[in-house]
Amino acid sequence: MEKVVTWTKGIFDSSYQIFCNGQICGNLIFETWNNHAFGIMSQKNYHFRCKGFSSIVSTIYGDNQEELGHITFHMWQFRAVINLKGQAPLSWNYSNSWLSSWNLTNYQDTQLNFKASSGTGMIIGNNLDNELALLAGLYVKEFFSRILVTFIVFVAIMVALRGV
Repeated sequence: MEKVVTWTKGIFDSSYQIFCNGQICGNLIFETWNNHAFGIMSQKNYHFRCKGFSSIVSTIYGDNQEELGHITFHMWQFRAVINLKGQAPLSWNYSNSWLSSWNLTNYQDTQLNFKASSGTGMIIGNNLDNELALLAGLYVKEFFSRILVTFIVFVAIMVALRGV
C-alpha cells in the first residue's frame, strides 16, 4: 500500500523537516561547509559522512559509530547507488529534466518517488518504513544540489574574470 510523507526545507537552508501524518517525525541537517549530515528518525540517529566536498562515496553510520552502509555517487550521470547492510542495493536517479523529481528503488519491495517544489516536497511509495532509505534519498538530492550550485558559481566567477 502506498503511503505519503512530506518534507520542508528553507530555500537557502540545508535542513529538512520530515512529516508523517502531519506530525514531525524526522530531520536531516547538513553541515554548512561540507557534505556531512545528521539524520534523526524514530529516536534513531544517523550520520552521513563524506571525506571531501567532491568525494564520490559517503558512509552512513548509526549510533556507536556502527557502519550501516555507503552511497556511491555517479557524478556525470546524476545517479547514485545506496548500499545498506542486509538489504538489496537501492538505485537513485532523477526522473525529470528539471531535477525536481527523483526515484529510489531496489526493484523489489522498495519504491520511493520524491517530488520537490520550492522548499517543500513529498515522498510517495511502498516501504516508507525504511527510514534510512528515506533519509538517504534526501541526502543524495542535497548532495547533487550542492555540487550543481558549486558548478554554477564556478562558471559565473570564470565568466566574470574573463570579462576583466
